[in-house]
Amino acid sequence: MKILDKYLLKTFLGTFATVFVILFFVFILQTVWLFIAELAGKDLDFMMVIKFLAFSMPRIVPLVLPLSILLSSIMSFGNLSEHYEFAAMKSSGISLQRAMRSLTIAIAILSVVAFFFANNVIPYAEFKFINFRKNIAQAKPALAIAEGQFSDVGLYNIKVNKKSGENGNHLTGITIHQKNQNGDGSKTVIRATDGELISSDKTSILQLVLNDGNYYQDIVP
Repeated sequence: MKILDKYLLKTFLGTFATVFVILFFVFILQTVWLFIAELAGKDLDFMMVIKFLAFSMPRIVPLVLPLSILLSSIMSFGNLSEHYEFAAMKSSGISLQRAMRSLTIAIAILSVVAFFFANNVIPYAEFKFINFRKNIAQAKPALAIAEGQFSDVGLYNIKVNKKSGENGNHLTGITIHQKNQNGDGSKTVIRATDGELISSDKTSILQLVLNDGNYYQDIVP
């Protein structure tokens, strides 16, 4: 490889890496903002947050890669043109096509890698990402219920005053409002002193066992 090819590749790839990292960080922040309701106030440990972000990262690559190539090309070639390096190449008898040959080969290789990445890695990561979001309540069932506020869980609004235990499964001061689907004005409220959340990896059912409570139903005639 000639000195000119090495110089152009170094200039382009350095700019490309910088732009890619910046844009990737911006899109990661957007992903966090979109799913902030699933992350904030749920007592997620550090490893679960890392897994959540790791499974969401591959889907960002097809969005970031074209923008990175475009911006890095504009910045690199603009810098070369500003310093009259293209004019120096042309005066030395090097055509624009010859000067860009190494970059063309590099972009072609990058396109092949991006194709296999989109064909194999992204579907697997998306599958893991969706399953992780669905099974997050099974891994730590208390994550579905936030402390001190009403949380939507299926057909119920559940509020607990305090969570305790290793995974926050033991609840204290439980208030449950059942959503009305019949439209007849009936209201159902369940109050309990304490309870326990029970889940299993083999089923998607989340079970709540209540102790020392009352069941109230207001039926409008």
